[in-house]
Amino acid sequence: MIQKGVDVQQQGIIKGDVLQRLAGLSFIVGSVLLLVFNALYPRGGGDPSDATQFVKAVTDTRGGWWEALNLLLAVGIWGLMIGFAGVYRAISTGGAAAWARLGYYGIIVGTTLWTVTFALQGFGLGLVTKQSGAAAIAGALAFFLVGLLSMTIIVYWLALIFMGIGMAMSKVFPGWTGWVAIVLGVLTALTGVLQGFTGPTQLTLNVLFPILASLSTIFTLVLGVWLVRKAW
Repeated sequence: MIQKGVDVQQQGIIKGDVLQRLAGLSFIVGSVLLLVFNALYPRGGGDPSDATQFVKAVTDTRGGWWEALNLLLAVGIWGLMIGFAGVYRAISTGGAAAWARLGYYGIIVGTTLWTVTFALQGFGLGLVTKQSGAAAIAGALAFFLVGLLSMTIIVYWLALIFMGIGMAMSKVFPGWTGWVAIVLGVLTALTGVLQGFTGPTQLTLNVLFPILASLSTIFTLVLGVWLVRKAW
C-alpha cells in the first residue's frame, strides 16, 4: 500500500518539483529564443535547391552573427529538451508512460541531430565560406545539410507524435495538448519526408516548414506557461 501511495504521488505535476519548474522555464526560454532567431534567420527568395544562394547568404553574414544565430537556435532546442524531460517525468504510469518514454528518447535523438546540424551549419559552413577558393566545398556542405535537416525534421516531429500520444492518454495534461502535438508532429514530419524525397523547394523549405515549426514552438511556449503555473 505504501508503494502504491508513492506511485500516485509521482504521477502528475507536483507543486514545487524542481525538474518541473525548470522544465516550464526552459520551455518558455527555449521557445522565445527559437521564435526570435528563426524570424531573423536569412532566407533567400530564390530557388532553395541552388546551394550557391544559401552560401552567399552565409558569406554576407559577417561579424560572427551567423555563428551566434546558429548557437542561439541550438540553445533554444536544448531548452525544449529540458522542457520535455518535465513532461516525461509527469507521465509515469500506464500505457501513456510508455508513449511518453518513446517520445522523450526520440526528443534526445532529435536534439542531437539538431545540434549537429547547427554545428555544421553555423561553425563548419561559416568557417568554409571564409576560406578563399572554397566555394565548391561550401556548396557540397550546403547540400549535405539539406539531407541532414530533412532527417532531423522527421525524427524530431515523430518524437513529438509519440509524446503527444502519451499526453493525450494521460490524465495529467489537458487533452488538447496531446492532440495539438500529434497533428503538428504528423504534418511537420510529412514535410520532412517530402523534402527528403524531392529536395528543397520554396514550398517545403521556406513556407511549410517555417510555419509548422513556428506553430510547434508556440505550442511549447504555451505548454511551458501551463507547467510554470502548475509547478510554482
